[in-house]
Amino acid sequence: MTEYRRHPDLPDDFIWRPRAQYADPYTALTLHGQVVAQMLDKVGGGWVARLHLRDGLDAPLVMRHCTDFNTGRRGVELWAIRHEAELRAKVAADLARGR
Repeated sequence: MTEYRRHPDLPDDFIWRPRAQYADPYTALTLHGQVVAQMLDKVGGGWVARLHLRDGLDAPLVMRHCTDFNTGRRGVELWAIRHEAELRAKVAADLARGR
């Protein structure tokens, strides 16, 4: 895997972290400790991006197939930049509820 450089417009409080305790590489994009998107490796190889704009059983499951890991991360970061205000509002509401 080649070295990845995060998008320069992505705010500093959006941080890539492990999705699970021993996950490598860092596959979850977080905002104040809340996962807002994640990269999932497919069983047959390849990657899928899971975008968490809304929660709940009625929320759509938004997934995007990625050509490779780094391209997927770049796409997730561009999505987070486009939806920054909505993601911040969602995370603030979740933190206020104690999630």
